[in-house]
Amino acid sequence: MEIKTVKKGQDYLGYLFIKSQMTKTATNGNRYFNMVLNDVNFDEIEGKKWDVKPGDEDLFTNGKLVKIKGKVQEFNNRLQLIVEKMRIIDESDDVSVDDYVETVPVGIEEMMGFVNDTIDDFTNDDIRTITNRIFNDKTENLVYFPAAKKHHHAIKGGLLYHLYTMLRIGKSLAGIYPFINKDLLYAGIILHDIGKVNEMVSDENGAVSDYTPEGKLLGHITQEIVELEIVGRELGTDAECIMLLKHMILSHHYQPEFGSPKRPMFPEAELLHHIDMIDARMFTMEKALDRVEPGKFTEQNWSLDGISLYRRSFE
Repeated sequence: MEIKTVKKGQDYLGYLFIKSQMTKTATNGNRYFNMVLNDVNFDEIEGKKWDVKPGDEDLFTNGKLVKIKGKVQEFNNRLQLIVEKMRIIDESDDVSVDDYVETVPVGIEEMMGFVNDTIDDFTNDDIRTITNRIFNDKTENLVYFPAAKKHHHAIKGGLLYHLYTMLRIGKSLAGIYPFINKDLLYAGIILHDIGKVNEMVSDENGAVSDYTPEGKLLGHITQEIVELEIVGRELGTDAECIMLLKHMILSHHYQPEFGSPKRPMFPEAELLHHIDMIDARMFTMEKALDRVEPGKFTEQNWSLDGISLYRRSFE
């Protein structure tokens, strides 16, 4: 049964992937699951499972494929699935969890090769050495890590895909503005979000269950600045290179309320911010538009400042 076809009041029976799960306590003291579930088409619905029993929290975790019996209800003008029964799939089920895990459209080896070839082409030895060290220390995680828990590129391999597509944008723009230092721009792109592998807890399906203590207390920007300092000292990296890379990471969210205490103060840092925004917003728009018919509007999307998108009716 496909999520996009369900109606209010309808019974539901089918397989769904637990994209995220939080255990909460109701006003009566009983515990319940608040879940985001997706079907084989990656369409999502919020799910509720009341009266959670001891041990259920360890069983029904992020990244599990489950068979669900429930009822579709409406809450705050949105459909949600009230789960009556739920079990983990077993050998008797003719389904594969891989079919329910949304992954990036480009092969991991191709993306890794593209990033590494870019680093190898750097003419500045200091920038090349430190970028190569930090990036390749994270390759084991980048095979599956998402770029976020719920927002842009929150899919398996999403973080690497975000870096890959940003690099492609950056290389197009660098040809238009020849005064840009390509090494600095590309290094900033590669490193700007790589601290997320230490900020979040993700399984090998790219499902994030929580943030690490360091992620909650420091965030990926601070963590990456600290890593740049430590690795830079170890490698003897030029102090100005370290300072400029730190500033790019520190300023790439642009606004203080989004985590950047400084705005970009040189061209490569300014470009990094806008390339990041372009890629994040285009990804979010594509996913939102995939869920509506041509000639229709999407629901308000708070990742896009609350706007509703229109899907054109012609190709």
